[in-house]
Order: sequence, then C-alpha cells, then structure tokens
Amino acid sequence: MSSTSRTNSSPGNPSLGSPWLWIALLAAASVLLSFRLSCATPFAALAALAALHMKRSDGLALVGLAWALNQIVGFVFLEYPHDFQSYAWGAAIGMAALASFAAASVVAPRLAHFGQPAMMAGTLAAAFVAYQIAVYVPAVVLPSSELAYAWPIIGQIALVNALVFPGLLLAHRSAELLGLTAARA
Repeated sequence: MSSTSRTNSSPGNPSLGSPWLWIALLAAASVLLSFRLSCATPFAALAALAALHMKRSDGLALVGLAWALNQIVGFVFLEYPHDFQSYAWGAAIGMAALASFAAASVVAPRLAHFGQPAMMAGTLAAAFVAYQIAVYVPAVVLPSSELAYAWPIIGQIALVNALVFPGLLLAHRSAELLGLTAARA
C-alpha cells in the first residue's frame, strides 16, 4: 500500500533511495506537464501516487513542489498575468492540490482490502473529486468562466489524470527497481 519511511540509501551512497531525489524527479516531470498542459496539470494523479506510495510528509512535499513549479512555469514562461486574480487562482489551485492529496490519503488505506486495482482507481477518483470541488469553491468569489466547469472540460481534465496516472505508477515502479525510491511495504 504505502512505502515505508525508510530508504534504500546506504552511508556510502546517500542519494539512492532518497525520497528527495524521487520527489525532485516527479516535480521535474510536473514541470514538463505544466508546459504541455498548463491549467490541466494532473495534480490529482500526482496526489494519488503520493498517497499510495509515499509517507505523508513526502507526499505533501511532492504536491507542494509540483504546484510551486507549475506556478513558476505559468508566470515566468507561459506569461500568466501578474494580477490579483491570477495570484488568487494560483493559491486556490495550490489549496486544491493539497485537498486532493488529503482526500487520497484518507481513501487509499480504506480501499486496500478491495485489492490493488480498486485501491488505485478509488484513490485517483477521490483525489480528482476533491480537486474539482476545491477549485469550484473559489469560483464563488473569484472571476472565472462558467465554461471552466462545464462537463466536457471536467471530462478532459479527468482524462488527462487517468492517462497520466498509469505512467506515474510505472515510473514509480521503475524508480523502485532502480533504487531511486524505497520499495513498498
């Protein structure tokens, strides 16, 4: 279900198995996704992966770092406007990413007895629903387009998360095999 807090590092090679190396690699991948997907960065998929395979503090670090890098990409490279609305929506997206991780962290252990596929799917679904609710709430006070909450857009974002999630799981398994992260308990 979730990885142990121990790492595979040894005194002679502290980088192998370091959760920070793995967090950095995932965060770097999120930067690439931010360039490609912009507002559809799959925070729910990252949150679900973190809830399934990382201890809570590492998962929070991953989600927070991925959000921060996403904002840097947006403001520096994709030329998001530097105004109150953009900053407020950036903060709302950060809170939604954290809510997504919190929901996934609560759901994952409760689904463990249903088997690995059900636990993974349920954790991703919980992360996605929490994220969507958390980005919808600020729309009450922040300007936004009603189209952003239309079913086709939500479906597109769900599809992005559903397509990225297996890739993240595969990357995680590969990282385990390479000793970049601790094996699951």
